[in-house]
Amino acid sequence: MGRKKIFKIFLVHLFLLVGNLFLSYPHDAVDSIYVSILDITKLALKNNLDIQIAKFDAYIERNSLLEAESIFDTFFNAQIDYTKNKLDTASVLLGTTSLTNDYSLGITKKNPFGTTLTLNAYNRRIWSNSSFYSLNPNTEANVEISLAQSLVKNFFGFSDRANIKITKINIANSDFSSLDSIEFSLSIVQKAYWEFVFRYKQWQIKKDMLKEAQNLYEIYKRKIKIGLVEKPDLLAAEANVLLRKNDVLNAEMLFKEAKNNLLYLLNITDVDKNILPLDSLDTTTENFNLYEQLKVAINKRRDYKIIKNQISASHLDMVLKRNALWPEVDLNVSFIKNGIDLNYKDAWREVSSESNYSWSVGVKVNFPLERRKEKADYNKAKLNEAKLLLLLKKTERIIFKEINDSITEVNILASRIKTLRNIVELQKRKLSAEETRLRYGRSSSDILIRYQNDVLNSRLLLTEMLFSYRIALVELARKKNTLLSQYWKGEL
Repeated sequence: MGRKKIFKIFLVHLFLLVGNLFLSYPHDAVDSIYVSILDITKLALKNNLDIQIAKFDAYIERNSLLEAESIFDTFFNAQIDYTKNKLDTASVLLGTTSLTNDYSLGITKKNPFGTTLTLNAYNRRIWSNSSFYSLNPNTEANVEISLAQSLVKNFFGFSDRANIKITKINIANSDFSSLDSIEFSLSIVQKAYWEFVFRYKQWQIKKDMLKEAQNLYEIYKRKIKIGLVEKPDLLAAEANVLLRKNDVLNAEMLFKEAKNNLLYLLNITDVDKNILPLDSLDTTTENFNLYEQLKVAINKRRDYKIIKNQISASHLDMVLKRNALWPEVDLNVSFIKNGIDLNYKDAWREVSSESNYSWSVGVKVNFPLERRKEKADYNKAKLNEAKLLLLLKKTERIIFKEINDSITEVNILASRIKTLRNIVELQKRKLSAEETRLRYGRSSSDILIRYQNDVLNSRLLLTEMLFSYRIALVELARKKNTLLSQYWKGEL
């Protein structure tokens, strides 16, 4: 045989091999986009609307810190007044007309130690037709520096700083709540992806069983021609094919519904996008230790951290309410210098050069005798802290129960999967043995169809258990608050 002929035979066989591979390749895989759990998670963190809304909740709450720190803002004030007075008076010595111009500028600033500083500059110009003014017109300029300091309730700014600390704690809790919402939304997306994988696997299994039913029907069609089987066997095999086709159509519908739900959660509007799962439901199962997972959950659970933060904020609030029982005592100090002359330049020159000044020191006390509101607020703060301590204990019990339930479910599903794998293998071997009997004319359509159903049901049940196992793993990670951290390492 020549080399050319051998090469042609090789090409023919190669062509047939490629053709068979193409025909055996699933038609729905052509021009499809394969997506993995990692791809879906990245898209969800970027596109999912619930996740975007949860982020904004945290961003909005963070502005509370600016609001709390606004008590330390610098306030600038300015005022201009012009007055023309021609009112009738009881004495002609006061004149009949006066003109007054007032200008003032001021800055007020409170520092973190509770001290309020105020600087005011004031200028007044007066003209009158009265002959009893020694300077007419005259300009008065003065500068005032004042200080106010709380000595008891807000001792050196303790209350102001405590309120800011409470605000920061509330912002941290808001971040925790938003991250919890994001993780919950992410778990929904991942569950939708595994349902998408599950429905695709169901569809493939039912198409496999349709092929098995068609092969059996073809065998009976050949055997009935040579009189080896009865017509009822052929009719049963044909009915079995129609039932399997109906199962395939139903499985395809469920698959497309799962795909549409996944696209909705990913905020993708192109429902005609042809996507297929890259991951398999089948995975290596493992047994989890309760106390190891519980330790992780206690360190990671955000609801537990939120309660602990609330206790810290409640303790600060209780201290503030206890301070409110004391009298409000404020120290006020002021220093003023002024100058008066015919024009404003000379008047301001006198402010800086002459010893025209006034200073004062005072203490103001404000104290409700009954203090009913203050006592009520303090008692409520103490009770709220006691309540939060109980809530912390309850949260610990909730965490223990949730982790225990999740681990129990995961471990039992792992055992069931191991058993079902053996069942599927036995059902396949049973069907194969019966098909061998068929070749020798020692089987019937009733037995073969029943055995095919046994294989189908066992494969579907194994697939369902694998799906449940995947969902249980997602839930366990969510309840430990470790699901989000597997994919998101940045800041909120």
